[in-house]
Amino acid sequence: MRIDDLPDMKTPENVGFASLADVSLQRRAVERGKKSDITDALKSMRPAPQYLHPDAPAEPARMRDVTPAATTDIVEYWDTLRAGVPLPSRDLLQVSDLARRWPNLILFQCAAASDLRPDTAFATSLRAHRPSGAGAEFEGGVEITALLSQWVLSVARDTVAKSAPCRAASKFDTVAGRSIYEIAALPFGADTVDHVLCSIERESPAK
Repeated sequence: MRIDDLPDMKTPENVGFASLADVSLQRRAVERGKKSDITDALKSMRPAPQYLHPDAPAEPARMRDVTPAATTDIVEYWDTLRAGVPLPSRDLLQVSDLARRWPNLILFQCAAASDLRPDTAFATSLRAHRPSGAGAEFEGGVEITALLSQWVLSVARDTVAKSAPCRAASKFDTVAGRSIYEIAALPFGADTVDHVLCSIERESPAK
């Protein structure tokens, strides 16, 4: 059979389509007090980000003033730095402020009580900020006598072992004569002592 011999198939009108006139359209009222879906969706959305006006200055971060007072004892200064924690951080030491008040300082790096090494970077910075004519007996942060150096190391080791400040005084013969020297050794670090700061002062000629 050829395609031309096929009977003409016509789709009856309105087949498959019901009359819309007989359909009852009703809109059910939303119950009182019931939240619509869009209300819940809007509440779940995050609030829009707030941006600072370009001309509005940013609020400066609050920083703790660690500048030592002119009459503060260095152990009291250390206690202020630690602010209630067992040990203050070495990063809190500001050489420019320390040099004006305590010019004769030595900072030791320590891996253990038996391994103390002078912090050369600190000594260099201290020389740059030290007032002219101050601390001549400790020029460059190095003591002029071997006995004085051994004494300082001994006190610094005690500080590492105790994790607490140590004070000591002793008599030494120097080029300026027999003098009394006092030392305050202060521990710094996180969980353990990693630095010891020593302040040495010559009090008066010994008799």
